[in-house]
Amino acid sequence: MKKIKTKKKINKRKLLYISFLFFLYLISFFITIKYRITDKDKIINYLLNNSNYIKKESNNKFFTGIVSFISNVNIENPVSIINNKYNKIKYKEEDEDLKIKKIPASNYVKDPEPPEEDIKPIVYLYNTHQSEEYAKSNNQEYNVKPTVMTVSYMLRERLNNNNIPTIVETNDITEFLRTNNWNYASSYKVSRILMEDAKSKNNSLMYFIDLHRDSVNKNISTINIDNKNYAKILFIVGLENPNYMENLALTESLNNMFDRKYPNLSRGIYKKQGKGVNGVYNQDFSNRTILIEVGGEDNTIDEVNNTVEAISIILTEYIRGDLSES
Repeated sequence: MKKIKTKKKINKRKLLYISFLFFLYLISFFITIKYRITDKDKIINYLLNNSNYIKKESNNKFFTGIVSFISNVNIENPVSIINNKYNKIKYKEEDEDLKIKKIPASNYVKDPEPPEEDIKPIVYLYNTHQSEEYAKSNNQEYNVKPTVMTVSYMLRERLNNNNIPTIVETNDITEFLRTNNWNYASSYKVSRILMEDAKSKNNSLMYFIDLHRDSVNKNISTINIDNKNYAKILFIVGLENPNYMENLALTESLNNMFDRKYPNLSRGIYKKQGKGVNGVYNQDFSNRTILIEVGGEDNTIDEVNNTVEAISIILTEYIRGDLSES
């Protein structure tokens, strides 16, 4: 009997010893992975490009725990990728559920007057090409180098003063492109994500206006009306939007209003389609999506400001009339 008990004790000791060794092995294994793997981007890229696998394993706490331990990334929350500075992450465009919705605030121009939290905006101003600038040589006395985001801020101020609640998109599109290793042509893909996000947070939004700066010479982008210089505008309508006729009708109404009140301030409507152009410009998002080129790179801030005042007057008149009919 004593021998049997002794053997049982020995077996228990062996089992404890083996368990202890296995536990030490696991700890050393995970520590090695965490601190020795140099290309964690490949791990995350694999996971992001295999969304079905993620969905299948997302409820497996052991699996998600290992991934989190190795990479400091929560695979159920892709935003954590940006927070952990994985700067070269790519994911397949068809993986809609994995699109990152949050990006850093803009580095171009800080919002001088952030909107109140309880505002219910109906106008959303954004700049797909936020880095488009107006020549600094013409604005040295102001010690600034304005961009199209400056135009958005100025227009928002005037629309809000006219009781047209308006917000400006301040997320940094260039940073989003860099983070995801996307090229400049993907800017409209980023602004689409931001539009969707803005709409989900502000269901009251009705008008979506993308403000750009053209690259034409100043003799083309400038006009004098009643002894005041303005930066000329140009409307863009993408004909590859299946419902482009609705957007075109809205743009034609605005263009006609400009022609009546500010003759020749508008250069007209440029309809774009075909190879080498976007062709849609996110105008399929809403039949009230508008793209306006405001001046050129040689226009002064005064000329741009005069045009913004004109745009605010026309938009206010149009929106009030539009709302009264609906």
